[in-house]
Amino acid sequence: MSQPNFLTYLRFSFTFRLAVIYVAMFMVSFGILIALSYWSMVMRPYDDVLSRVSSEMDDLAYAYVVGGEDILINALVKRVDFPSDRKAFHVFLDKDGNRRTGNLPSWPNPPQLGPVEIEADRYFGGDEIDFQALSLDRVFADGARLIVGRDIEDISERRETLIEGLVWSGVLAIVLGGVGGIFMSMAVGKRIESINDAARKVIEGDLSGRVEMTGARDDFDRLAETLNMMLSRIEASMEAISRVSDSVAHELRLPLSRLHADLEDLATAADKGQSVTGMVDSAIAESERLKSVFESLLRIARIETGRHSIEREEVDLVRLVNDAVDLYQPEAEDHALHLAVTLPERLIVRGDANLLFQMMSNLLDNAIKFAVKGSVVAIDLTDAEGAARFSVENEGAGIPPEHRQRVTERFYRVEDTPSQGLGLGLTLVKVAAVAHGGQLEFADTDRGFAVIVTLPLPPVRD
Repeated sequence: MSQPNFLTYLRFSFTFRLAVIYVAMFMVSFGILIALSYWSMVMRPYDDVLSRVSSEMDDLAYAYVVGGEDILINALVKRVDFPSDRKAFHVFLDKDGNRRTGNLPSWPNPPQLGPVEIEADRYFGGDEIDFQALSLDRVFADGARLIVGRDIEDISERRETLIEGLVWSGVLAIVLGGVGGIFMSMAVGKRIESINDAARKVIEGDLSGRVEMTGARDDFDRLAETLNMMLSRIEASMEAISRVSDSVAHELRLPLSRLHADLEDLATAADKGQSVTGMVDSAIAESERLKSVFESLLRIARIETGRHSIEREEVDLVRLVNDAVDLYQPEAEDHALHLAVTLPERLIVRGDANLLFQMMSNLLDNAIKFAVKGSVVAIDLTDAEGAARFSVENEGAGIPPEHRQRVTERFYRVEDTPSQGLGLGLTLVKVAAVAHGGQLEFADTDRGFAVIVTLPLPPVRD
């Protein structure tokens, strides 16, 4: 698979897009903050000064219209000399454009409508002092012109600072956000690529691939841990399927060969007019064995995959144990075995009676087959701290510890053990126990070996 180039990678990188969105959200949030600061630190003081200058212009214009030029000039002088937080500026021009009074070094021509900011720098002792005046301009009916203003140098500086800060912050946010987005995309992309690598190996058939973990215990490590657990489970399942397939092929080869040979002998004997009764019986027995294998495999598979619905109803385990013991009593007598049964009066679980009976029957069948002739097979059912404990113990050799993890696999048999079954009995026992929320255990005892199934009991009703 070809690797995308870097620009294409960034274009389709969710992490990079997320970083861009984050930068955009930051810029919007920062812009709103700057806008609020601009309104509080610039616009509101600006409006206050403008309102003040407008009021002063109205008063001075009224003084000129009512009292004439001398009254206006006197008022302007007093205005300049009056102590104030904002320095007063003005210039008064007569109808011929001659300057009559003022402290503005320059003014715009022609007259301006609305507020105008004028440079009002002053010189004291050879030093220049910067002033920025917010002014209003008015032309009287006789052609005279009056410009009045107030110092807003501090407001102007704040405005420039905020605008400059907004521009530089935007540039830095874009640059740092872009760089951060690239590095974050690369870091996250590296972690994601390790997941992709493991997935590609699985697609190619290599189930041994695992997602690399950094040990940081972050979200990606937890995801990697979960994926690795899933891959391990899949690998184990595939290995089990492979073993089952091999086992099925191995187990069916011999009975199919015998069945084929019996049918050939049957055909030959029929052609010769010989008796075929024994051959038919042998062929039927082999076909029954094959049918039993397939039915057992199908039932186990259906239970494991959930296709076999568990009919949960109240089941008396005592009755099921008695039925199983009655069923296998003749076989026990044939092996000179004594079945020692210990049961409570009643023990109720919720589950599938037929499946539970099959589970108990399989355990009794195995215990009788592998018990020492003339010994005792102990069947014990008890209420063990809120759980039903069903135990079958015999005096046989039992299952060696190194084989106990695998004896519940389909067709698995312990080496050097006579083959007396299909190798599916304990598989069905475990599947049935797990399906009912229970568990299967093996234990060495003083007298021999025990197989124990524990099933949860329903809660006690008040």
